[in-house]
Amino acid sequence: MRILISILIIFFLPAFLFAQLPVKDSINTSPDSAWSFSATGYYYFVPADKNTLTLVGYADYKALHLERRYDYEDQNTASMFGGWRFETGNKVQFGVTPMIGILFGNTNGLAPGLELELNYKILDFYSESEYVTDLTGNENNFFYTWSELGIKPCSSFRAGISVQSTRLYKTKLDVQRGLFGECSFWKLTLGVYYFNPFSNNNFFSTSASIDF
Repeated sequence: MRILISILIIFFLPAFLFAQLPVKDSINTSPDSAWSFSATGYYYFVPADKNTLTLVGYADYKALHLERRYDYEDQNTASMFGGWRFETGNKVQFGVTPMIGILFGNTNGLAPGLELELNYKILDFYSESEYVTDLTGNENNFFYTWSELGIKPCSSFRAGISVQSTRLYKTKLDVQRGLFGECSFWKLTLGVYYFNPFSNNNFFSTSASIDF
């Protein structure tokens, strides 16, 4: 019962709150909005575990947001998510996307999720979280989160700090903390992440994204 209540709160509360706020017309009411697509790959170099490639595909139409993932929540596991994006603000822009997903493969389950974005001038914050309910038993349930606090001094470069909690790979730390840097050109974005610096659990990750 507590899990069901948590799912309902995560999925419906942001929608209720943003229904009370003025929503930007570009999200929900523009008749000329078209589909947009992007794809991202992450490659993890983890000394204490095997290297892992994570793939994520995105599709957006107006406020509708869809995601398709592989090796994201767990090894040899695919997932599909759907959600609705709400955003508000001018100088300070805030967006929230409540989602619901299904996992299948090494892990089979359901996952309510939430993505948050906050932008102010050259500063930005991004966070994605989900609670995976494993259908094989509650003892396998887990919480996943990835957050970034970044600064973008120019249109082609972004850097900051990142925090992640995952069971995709194993280290002696439950929460991974690190630094990142990204360079963008044309429709491509390339990034490098360095987690757990100055410790025996440090490792690197690279990323590559493309917009269609």
